[in-house]
Amino acid sequence: MEGRPPAARRDVPWSLIVFGVLAVYAILIAVLNSEQVEVSFVFFTTEISLLVLILLCLGIGFAGGYLFDRLRARRKRGASAP
Repeated sequence: MEGRPPAARRDVPWSLIVFGVLAVYAILIAVLNSEQVEVSFVFFTTEISLLVLILLCLGIGFAGGYLFDRLRARRKRGASAP
């Protein structure tokens, strides 16, 4: 006697769940870091949002890491050439 076919396994949309969690986290970061902070440079001082400052620092860090990686790859390629 044949039993019923096994219940179809539901595929959980993990990417959608992860995206939702990250979106909520990003909104919380934006709300909690909305106050103004004073940034002191060498010749002047300015006030900007803490969130903008965090994003600016992240951008500078990513750009520096990318440029460092490209420079290292170029040096490796040059060293391995005959």
